[in-house]
Amino acid sequence: MGKVSTFSPAQQAENTPSKIVVALERLSEAFRVLLWQEATQYGLSPIQIQVLTFLLHYPEEQRTVTSLALYFNMTKATISDAVKSLEQKNYLVRKPSQTDTRSHSLHLLKEGRAIAKKVEHFAAPMQEAVAASPAKEQGVLLEQLMQLIYQLNQQEVITHQPMCFNCEHYASGRKGPYCEELGISLKQGNLRVDCPVFEAKG
Repeated sequence: MGKVSTFSPAQQAENTPSKIVVALERLSEAFRVLLWQEATQYGLSPIQIQVLTFLLHYPEEQRTVTSLALYFNMTKATISDAVKSLEQKNYLVRKPSQTDTRSHSLHLLKEGRAIAKKVEHFAAPMQEAVAASPAKEQGVLLEQLMQLIYQLNQQEVITHQPMCFNCEHYASGRKGPYCEELGISLKQGNLRVDCPVFEAKG
């Protein structure tokens, strides 16, 4: 006999991990709803909004199809299709990479930057809901979610994540975890999910 489904109400009633998994699914649904609402409003697909938002904030060396595919856990073909559509809308252009002549970096055009600044706030309702909790509770939640992400990464469910637990600079001392690169304590609220000084463990 197989395992009882996480999504069975009877299973959830007696199993806390099942309740948490279902709660996370509801949050992912909320994220998708917000993304689709924004996409519909501006005539874009959800992944196109995510690509525009990424290009607005990340450095040139990361603005490639390969980096986007890894970041969003999607195939290069899917990302390439989204990029091609955004090119046709005159939102971005490809330019030869300065560090790798075989690759191209993606650059937002004026109209693309303007639309990116409009759509990047699609998750604001979720942020407001989180911000309503006390700071200490936010820190606890952040650490728990990062531990879950880390475990899923170790199981190869999702790609490598540029966060503290995977980083060469993450260390533990008598006063708790800290970042050797930034010289700061990494107690809960200071943890980073996506860090600009991230360096993968050797």
